[in-house]
Formats: sequence, structure tokens, C-alpha cells
Amino acid sequence: MTIETSVAYKMYLVQREVIKHYNRNKLKPYNISYQHYLVLMVLLESGPLPVLRLGEKLAFQSGTITPIIKKMELRGLIERARAQEDERIVHVLLTAEGRHLIEQLNHVPEEMLAVAKLTPREFASLMHISRKIVNNMRYY
Repeated sequence: MTIETSVAYKMYLVQREVIKHYNRNKLKPYNISYQHYLVLMVLLESGPLPVLRLGEKLAFQSGTITPIIKKMELRGLIERARAQEDERIVHVLLTAEGRHLIEQLNHVPEEMLAVAKLTPREFASLMHISRKIVNNMRYY
């Protein structure tokens, strides 16, 4: 097997191109990174989350999530609040500005699908295969 026929290499290339397109073409006008976009998406879908849970949902390492949260907090997109029941737990929640920004970006996933030029069947297959690979690798 060569690097060109390696599944891992091909997935790496796909990830790299997708993130590059997000950053250069979709998110740059809003002055946010792909990682920031993911945080906003998760918080919009899930509501406030503890920092550790947010990091887990995004598969970020603990050293990665904190600087992202700090930058986003400085921009006024999110805020942190200690849990009343246990002050050791810090929740992350969207601010009104963060909610407004992510709602402005609700067209992006459909545009990215259009750029990828996948048919609905190809998209469904990609989602199925991606879930299968993640689940198989995670529980191997």
C-alpha cells in the first residue's frame, strides 16, 4: 500500500481541504475560525455545556479548548459561568452576539455540500461510512 491508497491519508486530505475552504471562503468575512464555528454550532444545538463536555463533543484536547473559549469570550460570542450546584464546573453558553453570528451562518452547511458536489445518495453514504469508521476506531 502506498500513501496515495491509504484511507487515513485520503481522509486527512479531505479534512484539510474542507477546513481550508471553510476558513478561506465561508468564515473569513465573519472573522472566525473553523474551530470557533464548531463551538458555536454545538452550543446552538445543545445549549450551555460544561467546558469538558464541549471539548469531548468536539474531540478537542483539554489544552485546545481553553484558548478557543478565551478568544471567543473576548469577542463576546460566548460566556462562561460556574455551575450553581458545583462551582468546579464551568459552563459555556452563547451570548446574544454569538447566537446572532451563528444564525447568520446557517446557510454554510448547504453551501459546503454544493461545493463538494455530492448527490444526496453520496452524502448519505459518506455519513454512514464516516460514522462506521469513527465507531470502529473508537471502540477497537
